[in-house]
Amino acid sequence: MPEDLGREELGPDEVRLGGQRGGSSLRRPRRHARSPHAASRHVTSLRRSQQRLIGEEHPTTVAADEVSPTPAAPNSSDDDVDATRSTRGRLRASLLHPGRGQILAAIILFIVGAAGVMQFRINATDETYASARREDLIQLLDGLSTGSRRLEGEIAQLEETRSDLRSGADTQRVARTEAERQLAELSILAGTAPAEGRGIRMRIADPNSAVDSRVLLDAVEEMRDAGAEVIEVNNTIRVVASTWFGSDARGLVIDDKPVSRPITLEVIGEPHDLEEAARFRGGIVSEITGPKIGGQVQLEQVDRVVIESLHASRENQYARPAAPPPTPR
Repeated sequence: MPEDLGREELGPDEVRLGGQRGGSSLRRPRRHARSPHAASRHVTSLRRSQQRLIGEEHPTTVAADEVSPTPAAPNSSDDDVDATRSTRGRLRASLLHPGRGQILAAIILFIVGAAGVMQFRINATDETYASARREDLIQLLDGLSTGSRRLEGEIAQLEETRSDLRSGADTQRVARTEAERQLAELSILAGTAPAEGRGIRMRIADPNSAVDSRVLLDAVEEMRDAGAEVIEVNNTIRVVASTWFGSDARGLVIDDKPVSRPITLEVIGEPHDLEEAARFRGGIVSEITGPKIGGQVQLEQVDRVVIESLHASRENQYARPAAPPPTPR
């Protein structure tokens, strides 16, 4: 149509204002719609500002479009689980099928552990004398030295006798002399013969009658450990290997003989060793003079102790002397 020719062609992004034909027009560019990603970033920025204002340092919500487009990192918890399972598997395999190196290491560790246990036990044993006084240790060492010298003398005497018997010169006389000597010693030990020699005299005062058979037996055992050869109680009772200690209505008895108080022990042996053994800390003197018994002990070294009491031997009920073995040809 003719009127269409007078119209001005408008672009797709222009619109005429005023609505009058031929009038001036103002072209305004059409606004594009805002993309959803830009709006989401704007919202996220606002939320971050709000969280900073309320004191939160780490936002709890992150927009989906802020996630880095780089590939996601592997899950660390899954890696830890896999590593733990792998370690357990290797450990189980090592225990079920140990190698030569593992067996060798186990043997070495066992040897080291056994050596450590032995050393610990040795140290624990040595602690028995760790708290002892110097004087007590010296006394103990003197007693051991005296016993060692006595045993060495006996060994030398026995070797001399063996040499005399092997020499062939007057063998019968040497054998008879040795037999008589052994008979005399055994008679003294059995208590069937009197004896005399150096020793000590121990007098025990017991006002509370607290010294019982156990205490008296301890005194005898300590004297024997110190090298006592002959022991007599109250000048009437000979102590031998078969002697027993007890108590009854009469009081303290030894071999069924009553023991009067105060108690006197006469002992033949090395005087110094016997006295030191009795006075050793924790020994018989300490026990009797302690608060539990409350007694008194007097010790005296004597150059000549004479013991005349004898032990009445009893005939054996079952034992009989055996026939001597045949003489080898």
